[in-house]
Amino acid sequence: MKTHINSFFEGPMAKQAIIVPVLIMLIFSVFTLTAPMDPEKTAQAMTLGIVNQDEGLPMPPVKVSERMLQGLGGQMPFATQSFDNRDDAVAALEAGDLSVLLVFPTDFSAKAFKGEQARFEIVTSPAVTVAEFQMAQQLERMLPAAMSAGVASLRLAMKEGSMPTGEMPVAADVTSVVEAGPMASMQAPFAMLYTTWLASLVGAVMMTLATRGRADRGTVALTRTLIPVLVMGLASLCLALVVGATAGWGAFLPAWLVVWPTAIALSWLFVGLLSLLGLWVVILLLPLAFYQSAIGGVMAPAAAAPEWLSRITSWAGLEQIGAAYRGAVHGVAMPYPVVLVAIIAILGLALIWIRAALPARAGATGATTAA
Repeated sequence: MKTHINSFFEGPMAKQAIIVPVLIMLIFSVFTLTAPMDPEKTAQAMTLGIVNQDEGLPMPPVKVSERMLQGLGGQMPFATQSFDNRDDAVAALEAGDLSVLLVFPTDFSAKAFKGEQARFEIVTSPAVTVAEFQMAQQLERMLPAAMSAGVASLRLAMKEGSMPTGEMPVAADVTSVVEAGPMASMQAPFAMLYTTWLASLVGAVMMTLATRGRADRGTVALTRTLIPVLVMGLASLCLALVVGATAGWGAFLPAWLVVWPTAIALSWLFVGLLSLLGLWVVILLLPLAFYQSAIGGVMAPAAAAPEWLSRITSWAGLEQIGAAYRGAVHGVAMPYPVVLVAIIAILGLALIWIRAALPARAGATGATTAA
């Protein structure tokens, strides 16, 4: 084995084949996990504009819209800003001073009290940040249902002769199955999954280039089998150290133990495909690596991926890897997909050694070359 390693290091791109995958895992994880987005701070940075033209009820003197907003205020951690008219509020929204705008008409309370459908307006802008736009979409679904429940409670209270309050009739006690860790722990599975695929792919390209064109095909195949184990072991160790330092040291060993074998299997698969089919196959593999944020099951459920992408990748069950990564970081029992990773590894090794058994391809000048 020592002889094969020494032979590998004699190649012109050997050092790059080791250093580049390690740097990818190290640099990407550092920049991703040292400045994670805090959802609470993000929500507090958003501003909900309100134009309340509701004239209320004469008897009892109450504005249904105000009661509803008071009741929802404790449930929504956003800052609020009131405006006298819709035009000024829309101008503020267009200028980026607001995240979303609510407009209540003059007859809102009257219709709500009479049992008619009381309508209000939610004004959004696509020019806001992604987080603000997502919040606006959630409000589009949440507010009508929440306010409908509040109006129903208000009507019941008034029928019974009691003064309605702004309190929500139902409250939730939130319990987590495990103790919440630092915010970096929420980003860690994504950093782990994305760098696993990207480092494995780039490392496979570098490995193929560093070992191609050699006469001893068996030595090349053995090198392509052994070196990824060492390179991905070092790269995943660097990644796990960053995860441990930012998300908690309890996640260090589990993160290393799930990333290392996954990266080895993917490296073997990519090297095998590149060896057998040629470097052009990168065109197909690169999207697979970059689309992990959509299909990997770490940023959102894999079922939320675009339909065209889901049709192409859903059969493979790649989201199992993302689930195992989430379980490793958060200490939740999500099984590691041993069968899936084993299939990937075996397929990769088979391709590597099949290429070694095939005759070398002849170059344009008549010299033999090996991918």
